[in-house]
Amino acid sequence: MSANSSAMLQELGELRSRVAWLDEERRKYLRRVAELEQQLNAQERKRNDSEQRMLTLERELVQLKAQSSQYPQVDAKLQVLKDEIVQMIEQYDKRRLSAQDEAERRRRVEQEVQARELADLRKELPAIGRLQEAMELRQAEESRLAQLIGVLQNKANSFDSRLEDQSREIAYAAESEKQNNRSMTELQAALHEQSRRWEPIMGRIDSLAASIMRHESSTSSTVEAQEALRKTVNQWAEQVQLGEYQRNQRLEDWRSVLDEQQEVIEQFRREWVRYSDQYKESKMAVQTMTAWQQHVEEQQREVAETLRVETNRMLSRWDEFLLENEKRWKNSEVDDEQRWAAANRFNKGLQEQIQLLEESIRALQREKETLWRIQSAQTDALKALPRIWQEETEKAINQDPNRRRQPTLVPIKDE
Repeated sequence: MSANSSAMLQELGELRSRVAWLDEERRKYLRRVAELEQQLNAQERKRNDSEQRMLTLERELVQLKAQSSQYPQVDAKLQVLKDEIVQMIEQYDKRRLSAQDEAERRRRVEQEVQARELADLRKELPAIGRLQEAMELRQAEESRLAQLIGVLQNKANSFDSRLEDQSREIAYAAESEKQNNRSMTELQAALHEQSRRWEPIMGRIDSLAASIMRHESSTSSTVEAQEALRKTVNQWAEQVQLGEYQRNQRLEDWRSVLDEQQEVIEQFRREWVRYSDQYKESKMAVQTMTAWQQHVEEQQREVAETLRVETNRMLSRWDEFLLENEKRWKNSEVDDEQRWAAANRFNKGLQEQIQLLEESIRALQREKETLWRIQSAQTDALKALPRIWQEETEKAINQDPNRRRQPTLVPIKDE
């Protein structure tokens, strides 16, 4: 059962890791789409720059047309080139917009597919969480009952050992009491025998005391012996009384100890009955739990089978999704490469046309400069013509000998 639980937890961890990986792949795809959008924006900026450049060129062309209106063929060619460039730019805009719409459509479709798959996974996760919580609660309950049974068994064993010790102590105390009773009986018999023996001795002592009193004057040694004997008898009697008192005290102590042991044994008996009832209840609970455990294990097997089937289904769907995504990605890369190649070809053609246009502009600039030089030379020649005419006229007049004196000519100022 713990193996099934660990396997299910491992499978849940794998599912979560796969969901995290799927989310990471989605983020990567979104980042890739953002990069493509940035590239499209860069192309848009380049196109805007090209348009600005075209506008600049158009303004220059207008200026050139204003300066060189005598070249209608150049204007016609420039107009045709302008129309072609505008048409190419419009075609490029159409292709770019269609590619952008296609990329947006693909992105929406893939986002919808991923959202549906994530929604399916989220629908399945609560059932797995509830099952995991039920399994954790059941495991905690089983561990608690096992600990309780172990504690009860340990307490029962300790109570058994304590009851055995108490039984041995009670038996020993009973045996000690019997021995003490026998000792007391023997001691009482010995005391009775000693008192019976001491009666004639005391009579003799009295007679001896009388005889000693009668012979007191003659025998001092007999008096000393009598005093010593009396002291010995008194000491022996005191010792006998002290021993009797100590024996009674010990008997009282043993009685109190026996009473305490009886109370402890009664308490142990009540606790043993209570723990026996608890043990029976725990045993019944364990028996009831066995059926519940079998039912839970059956549910676990069913859930494990369902989880295995769903996992296989999700894995197959995931493999299909990966294959489809890989195909789409390859197709998208091929399309992007084709678009980039077409864009590069278009840019290359546009650059070539722009270079040709710049060369045409430079040729027009050279022709304009040539025209300016020719016009300047013609202007200079026209300005010098009146002066040459005047000089030749003066020379002819000066060479005529029959000429009349002419008034001084005023020179004409050059315009």
